[in-house]
Amino acid sequence: MRPTTAFEKLLSSTINVGFVLGCFFPFLFLDLSVFGSKVLLIFLFFVYKIGVICFNHNRSLGMMITGAYWKKEYSLRKQFVHAVLYTLSFSTLLFSFFFPFDLFLLNMSFQFLMVKLTGTTIHGYLSGRMLTVKKS
Repeated sequence: MRPTTAFEKLLSSTINVGFVLGCFFPFLFLDLSVFGSKVLLIFLFFVYKIGVICFNHNRSLGMMITGAYWKKEYSLRKQFVHAVLYTLSFSTLLFSFFFPFDLFLLNMSFQFLMVKLTGTTIHGYLSGRMLTVKKS
């Protein structure tokens, strides 16, 4: 087994985000405010992550497509903390302070640095050093 690379982690997350955006598409036809739409999208992402924990042994669609696995079986508490932090990380796509995607770019910069230093993302590290690997 080898640790997943920063690119593999990014690809897996991109697949997860794309899937949730696809699930969100029908909600675009509701008369929601921009803020309400963002909150709903964040909620859907969290529900997706909880569904992955409950029904797919904490292996997301992105992990399945990229061939990634968790290094070991992590406790439900750690998985839940990871779901919350992963959702917070996702939400940086939707909000900004100075220019579009400023929080997201800052988040991705810190994520990349963290992966280089620890082998896992910020949310993986803070939820108990949860590591993903690829089987050889």
